[in-house]
Amino acid sequence: MASVTSDPINSGHADMVPPVGIRRWGAPQLRDDLRSSLMAEAKDYQLSPTRASGARPDTQPTRRHATEPRQDDTQRQADRQLCPPDEAPRVLWTRSAQCRALAETLGGESALQAGADVAAACIHARAALLVARQLTSFDLCSIAVPHGYDPDTARSIVAAVGGGPHSQLAAAIAHRLSQQLGIPARAVYGHRHSDEQPKAQALLAAITTSLPGLAAHTVQTSSPAAMVQALPAGTLLVVGAPGGTWFQRQFFGRGARIQAKAPGGTIVVKHNPARIYQIMRPPTAFGPHMRVADAAHLSPDRHVIVAQDGQLLGIAPSHSLHRARPDEELQHVMEDPVHLNATEYLDSATELITHHHPNPIPVIDTQTRLIGTVTAADLSTRTTFVE
Repeated sequence: MASVTSDPINSGHADMVPPVGIRRWGAPQLRDDLRSSLMAEAKDYQLSPTRASGARPDTQPTRRHATEPRQDDTQRQADRQLCPPDEAPRVLWTRSAQCRALAETLGGESALQAGADVAAACIHARAALLVARQLTSFDLCSIAVPHGYDPDTARSIVAAVGGGPHSQLAAAIAHRLSQQLGIPARAVYGHRHSDEQPKAQALLAAITTSLPGLAAHTVQTSSPAAMVQALPAGTLLVVGAPGGTWFQRQFFGRGARIQAKAPGGTIVVKHNPARIYQIMRPPTAFGPHMRVADAAHLSPDRHVIVAQDGQLLGIAPSHSLHRARPDEELQHVMEDPVHLNATEYLDSATELITHHHPNPIPVIDTQTRLIGTVTAADLSTRTTFVE
């Protein structure tokens, strides 16, 4: 459950604690209270035995400089080609050292550079997040853009959230960074009018339910810039891309340029809907000339996927396999396959996937090459930052 701050004045009863802390701050009080709140949380982290060295209870924080020696890039590319999809990294980065630092904080040692063909790299790695130098129209996965990010100087994290599509991602990334770096994080919903508080509380309650341990509160202020200026040194701000609520839009100027930079840097995030490739598994397929009896014996599924030279040819359904002669070839019993494209939106394909349960549905790329399969069971294994 979220860390909460009681406010007897606003709640109306001294013994009531609202689901999420509510504070009505003007600029001077905002500066003092928010600063002291974040610094108190940071102190708690420092005093905790499991965080004395900046570590989480179950792991060491990922803090490293992008210039540190690491495995040769050529060898890493070779390893990636040999790495099956289930073990492929989920966070990719493009070019800059700052992008690399953020990707490695979020994804650990498995984070990889995307290379020239970003789309192909995302599909191969089943990437949930791309860390890039700027926001673009790229929409195969969610994007994070760091401005002044340095994991070694970050002391606390604030996620500015609202009702827009990117708020949950901002909170999820703040929560992940908090775990990896061993520093406190909180989600803050800013609004101008008191009648927005119920909506703010409901949103923050939903966010903290999905992200246990993340603190949250609302801030009533006419100036988000004042809130940012009030942040103590080392505070990292995570904010959704331009759009969404009034609060989120205040962080950007003309041309969607970030104008409210926090003391410890700012990360702008853009949530994109999940795609089929992000949950697919490595495919199991058999050649068209294989005997029915052999394929039925070897296949882990009731339906047999037929492919040749990487190209999807068809599916031999279980009822056809049962009726066929044992020595008959698969090409004589296969049917035109139901299939999904790797870049299809997951939500739009859920009904089809569920309908065919437990049989796998082949996943193809733009050249009709078989690159994976999905089943209804895979719908529960979504590993995007936002579920």
